[in-house]
Amino acid sequence: MNGKDEIIKRRLYYEGLKQAIEMPLPEEAIRDVDEILQDDETEESIKETMRLWKEVCGPFDNAIVFVHNNRFVVEEKENIINDDSESVFMMPEEIFNTLRKLLKSTVMEFLSVLGMPSNEKTQLLECVENGDKDAFVSALEHAQRDLTALAKLCSCCMDDTSSGAEMKGDDFTYYLDYMASHLHEEDGADNGKMLEAIKRWQPSAEVLDEDDTEEALDRYFSDYRHFLETDLATNLHYYWDWYDDFTLKERNLIDPILDNPLAKDLIDRIWEEYQNPNPKPSETFTLPDDFFGWQHKANSPKEYFYMDDAFKKKGVRTFVAFINWLADKSYIADDNEVKALFAYRLTGRCRPEGEELPVIEWRGRNGKSYELIYLVRYLSDRADYKKMRRFFIGPEWVKDSDSSYANSADSEFRKQMSEFYPEVCRFVI
Repeated sequence: MNGKDEIIKRRLYYEGLKQAIEMPLPEEAIRDVDEILQDDETEESIKETMRLWKEVCGPFDNAIVFVHNNRFVVEEKENIINDDSESVFMMPEEIFNTLRKLLKSTVMEFLSVLGMPSNEKTQLLECVENGDKDAFVSALEHAQRDLTALAKLCSCCMDDTSSGAEMKGDDFTYYLDYMASHLHEEDGADNGKMLEAIKRWQPSAEVLDEDDTEEALDRYFSDYRHFLETDLATNLHYYWDWYDDFTLKERNLIDPILDNPLAKDLIDRIWEEYQNPNPKPSETFTLPDDFFGWQHKANSPKEYFYMDDAFKKKGVRTFVAFINWLADKSYIADDNEVKALFAYRLTGRCRPEGEELPVIEWRGRNGKSYELIYLVRYLSDRADYKKMRRFFIGPEWVKDSDSSYANSADSEFRKQMSEFYPEVCRFVI
């Protein structure tokens, strides 16, 4: 290839990357997204989730996939086809579906491993460009070539964000099954988290297909938001791991996506976790075994909730496990002083020192207060939402009728609470 051809190839590559970042989608998918964003009755949290996907997660995912498929895989072509550590088999139809996502120059690189005459490769290339799957499969079968090397290359390619964008109903839930089947927890922490996120998203997608109530919609978008955040973290880890291998032009196109104010706090948190993946464990949080038998040190009922007797009967070990779980899931800070204060606010026992007690930052899903409302409604004898607002800061408070939002709490949260306190927290899908 001469210099002029190389310049044209590079220009087409970067134009393709720009187009991937612009995230062209099927018309029906675009209409669905715009309808959600323009509907005045749609909750702001749902609109924010769709904007996060449209403005950040989708474009960034497409950019990472584009560079991986059209440059990294091509550059590693020889290593990939010479790797005999595992056998790869793909049907011709699957190979075609993969090639359809790639640049013309990448398709030509992939087809070059078949060792067939130029006219036959040109025929296959034309089939891909024209979207003629039947002719492509027929041509491959007629050529009778070993497809192992081509299958290896195709199997290394990622799916972009437009995959499954038009699917609805059963087709979409089958697509989620397909996504889950390609992930294995033993392949790394990110894969394990993605698998967990998909498995969490699947039930709410199936429920929404049969039940389009407001509650089902809220649950679906809560689980979808969790998936988006997990997917973004996975792609960011990949980007930061291989940052030096991305060209300056690629980074100049990709980095502005990450400057979107909509995702600033989320990306900052992911960066902190990336920088410190194995934080030093803090001193184990515990409470005295006779914690629930202690008398109040001072009569200060304005400082705590009155807890349900069924909650107390589960004992201190369950209570400690519950508080540690809240911290592990980032609902409250993973700090023993915060945990002790939380224990006091719920029970009135073991008051921390200090004349004025600080407030606790509550980090609800999507910035909402639904999970905290759930705790106050189901664990306390007197669901005092005024106290809730005094004791906690951080979430977006509802305007009125607090208790009606309790069952809008995250489904994973409600399910776990039913395991801690089944007598008072019954899980309903």
